[in-house]
Amino acid sequence: MSSESIVSRPLHFFDVPEVVSLQAKFSYNFFVADEKINESGNEAVNGNLSYRLLKKGTADTTNLNARIPRYVSLDFIVQDTPKSMFATKNSAIKATRNEIQEALSAGKIYTETQAAGIDFDSYIFANEQLQINLENFFRRRLTSFGEEEATPLELLTQLSEISSVNSDLLESLLPPSLKSNNEEDIAPTFFEKEKKEYGVCALNTSYAPTFLRSAAKTGNSLRLDDTTYKFCSALDNAQPDLSKYASNSEYLFDVPFIDMELSNDPNFVAQADVIGFLFEKARIYKGKRYPMPPVLVTGNAVRTAYDSEVAYGMTYEYSARTIAKFRIPLTDYDTGEVFIATFLLASRPASVSKTTITENRRPEPPNDINFYYNYDDDNLSITWAPPVNTQRDVKYLQVFRRISTEVPFTLLAHYDWDDSIIRTAAKESIDPDLIRTPNSMPTYFIDSEFNKTKSYIYALTVIDARQLTSVYTTQFRVHFDTSKNRIVKEFVSYGGAPKQYPNWYLKENFFVDSIKDSTHSELTVYFNPEAYTLIREGSNEIPAFCTTSIDPLSKYVFQMINTDRLDEAQIDITINDDLLQDSTQKKESTFSSEIDSG
Repeated sequence: MSSESIVSRPLHFFDVPEVVSLQAKFSYNFFVADEKINESGNEAVNGNLSYRLLKKGTADTTNLNARIPRYVSLDFIVQDTPKSMFATKNSAIKATRNEIQEALSAGKIYTETQAAGIDFDSYIFANEQLQINLENFFRRRLTSFGEEEATPLELLTQLSEISSVNSDLLESLLPPSLKSNNEEDIAPTFFEKEKKEYGVCALNTSYAPTFLRSAAKTGNSLRLDDTTYKFCSALDNAQPDLSKYASNSEYLFDVPFIDMELSNDPNFVAQADVIGFLFEKARIYKGKRYPMPPVLVTGNAVRTAYDSEVAYGMTYEYSARTIAKFRIPLTDYDTGEVFIATFLLASRPASVSKTTITENRRPEPPNDINFYYNYDDDNLSITWAPPVNTQRDVKYLQVFRRISTEVPFTLLAHYDWDDSIIRTAAKESIDPDLIRTPNSMPTYFIDSEFNKTKSYIYALTVIDARQLTSVYTTQFRVHFDTSKNRIVKEFVSYGGAPKQYPNWYLKENFFVDSIKDSTHSELTVYFNPEAYTLIREGSNEIPAFCTTSIDPLSKYVFQMINTDRLDEAQIDITINDDLLQDSTQKKESTFSSEIDSG
């Protein structure tokens, strides 16, 4: 009895190294007027860096930040295995940026799933979330006992009582996060090795839903969310079973070739290597995704890509794929000639990484403030030096004045030279009569309302193009000394006070060490502190009070002054901490006072 072997439908399976741990980071260097609408970027910072921005093969950050106003850096790691292309790479395989770009534009870069053909889908089964999935699995099962207030260990004890499994064995299987409420006690190596294991397979699209339905239906899988997603995708990609119809077309390798050359070597061995990385990009605007041209990086050793085609205020998301180049032998069955076919494949996409193109660096205030009196015009000139502003985004300046520290500042002038094509809405309501529009940042102001018989306190602030305001400059009191016939400048406050609190850095104390009182004849002093010691860095304890144990002569002196009778009395108070109230080291202090009526 004769038998015949029938060749099955061919399965094309590829495993291109994948990108993992993709991180998008935005860098803002300096302002340009069209930054909110211009996404043209710079060709020198598009995927790979230009040689002009490299120093000994690595990014010249200083030069890059000085030339490029803003960009996104994409740091990533490529998942490697002992049998990966990186372990068996072939130096003969190379590709230029134009070659990859042309293949991408022509749709000749297939993904691993596309390369498997319409009859197969590629799947990856991994344990990346094994620790979390195990924790959720145990929580679901233990919750089913109905003891809401019981701890996981208590529930395991109950389980061991009704089963033949030892409680110690059950506890050893319990994730550390369920054993302790303290994160520091959780073992970081719990299933650390196992979660890195993964497997890749291809399933027939006609039967994939059947294979994946069981785990999704029962709902008790460790990876229920991932399994459900795979099952739904399999339903969407399901194809009718046409295996009963014979066809030669099903044996064709339909991945598009980018090159075909005749080979003189009949024993040519297939070659493969990573030649670059593709970052799929989308703009997120008002909740909608707008696909954008991808970012292309050439070379297999690159681990940081750059994208300068970004606009300020927008959000972008990136997903990376590895691009590999394959060279395989093909035989013409009619002539027997061997050809070398070249094609490109992309790996599965990495997880999405998002970044928002915004910055919140507050500008520095002006410095070197000086005052000059104009004798001819009878007014005051205020000059200053522009602030140090590497971002070049200072677009507004404000001049303030007040008569004393007990009253708020009054705005004298608001300078506006913002040349942004799209302006950021102002956060302050400014009197239009105070707004001045110079072409660039001014360096002086003339106070025509200066009165020689009064004194004034002056301060300045600046605002950048994002409406971020600086703190106040150093505050000076200015008055005209008629005896010396010149301006006198006095220091009032250090710079750095926020606009809401101009007195934050006054040279005098916030709290005056005197209390005014009237119509009282008795005084009671209570000692009930919230803390006895202060702890500085390095665990150095500093006593909050001067006690007799520290210094037997220490005391607190209260001086009572009667302003009507011009009489005064002195009260001396000492704190005795020899008695300890309890083991918590809380101290009960006793007072002794002596009144010296002088």
